[in-house]
Amino acid sequence: SLFKQAHDENHPHLASFYNNIGLIYQEEKKYFEALDFYEKSLAIWRKHLPPDHPDLGSSHNNIGGVHHCLGHYDLALDHYNRSLKIKLKSLPAQHPSIASTYENMGLVYEDKDELEEVKLKLFRILAMAFDV
Repeated sequence: SLFKQAHDENHPHLASFYNNIGLIYQEEKKYFEALDFYEKSLAIWRKHLPPDHPDLGSSHNNIGGVHHCLGHYDLALDHYNRSLKIKLKSLPAQHPSIASTYENMGLVYEDKDELEEVKLKLFRILAMAFDV
């Protein structure tokens, strides 16, 4: 393609492009295709961004979402934890993206029927919202 001729296959713009394709596949419930594109995106971003860049956190969050949809709860939590660690380092403490990751983690724990963990994540979101 013209884009590939103008840029190498690890160009950062391709990472965004792959991520967006992953979002579309995830919306279409084509989870394995989504996962493939999210992982390509993450691999490129890892080559070009510092390890605590918010885009890496978003990428892990997206991968966690696919694993959650596939019922791979432990993998989902692993990626959500990676996402949260990055976001806590790189974003303001009350950033909505951090709350979103806590919520996603809570949803996984709910599906695992670990309700105490769900409460912990939801209380964390409330604490953020009210700056407690």
